[in-house]
Amino acid sequence: MPKIEEATLSEHRQRLLAHILDAAEAILKTGGRQALTMGAVSKRAGIARNSLYRYAANADRLADMVMERRLPSWEGALNSALDGLVDPRAIILAWSRTNMNQAREHGHGWLMDLFADSGDTHMRKRFLYGRGPEAGAAPDQSTGSTYSSAEPGGAGIAKLHFYHMVNDPLIQAWQRLLPGRVQTGVELTRGLVQSGMRLIDAQEASVSAKAPDTRERDQTIEEIAQDVQACVQAVVLALTEPRSGNITQAGYGQVE
Repeated sequence: MPKIEEATLSEHRQRLLAHILDAAEAILKTGGRQALTMGAVSKRAGIARNSLYRYAANADRLADMVMERRLPSWEGALNSALDGLVDPRAIILAWSRTNMNQAREHGHGWLMDLFADSGDTHMRKRFLYGRGPEAGAAPDQSTGSTYSSAEPGGAGIAKLHFYHMVNDPLIQAWQRLLPGRVQTGVELTRGLVQSGMRLIDAQEASVSAKAPDTRERDQTIEEIAQDVQACVQAVVLALTEPRSGNITQAGYGQVE
């Protein structure tokens, strides 16, 4: 057990917990959920594993705890950006812009990827598609999912909160905008934003490794954010505007 330097045992435990969560977050950022093990956190934090178990029962709980401390700022940013918006198109664009800004300011792309990397199949599908799928169920374009609202055992409260906080505004906007093709709109929008977040994370990682001019880095990240926003806007237009009878496809000529 590390030497107690704080005035009280409670303060010592709070500092040690923050140190543990810093180590867990660093592992999640660089290696993803699969790299987060109690052994890896113990080694990175320099804390004996038996001491680590006093703070978290397993790596899943550690992932939840990391998420819990990052939720307030992200949730506040989303609520502020979406407050007062009525037009679903405006909501979709504000949703994508805000999530990209969060990734740009805080490197939160790894949080979005926690679900895609999760070993919990039900939770992973719940995040990616709206809710966890029933066996054999086909995707429902009218609602965005054919998934049970029952939560599979073992899922963390923080993950559920994060899921609803991030996804509900987007799903509801597409339900209003395109009732018959909700899942298509949600998947395309979220896919673009998550790809943009990963690009930003990769750019940040290259900065740490090579230490280039920060102005060049900031410009590149801003360009990524603008490109993603333009692509999301194009998706909204493509799915909601009447389709043209002729579509030119490079290399394939005219498709009637």
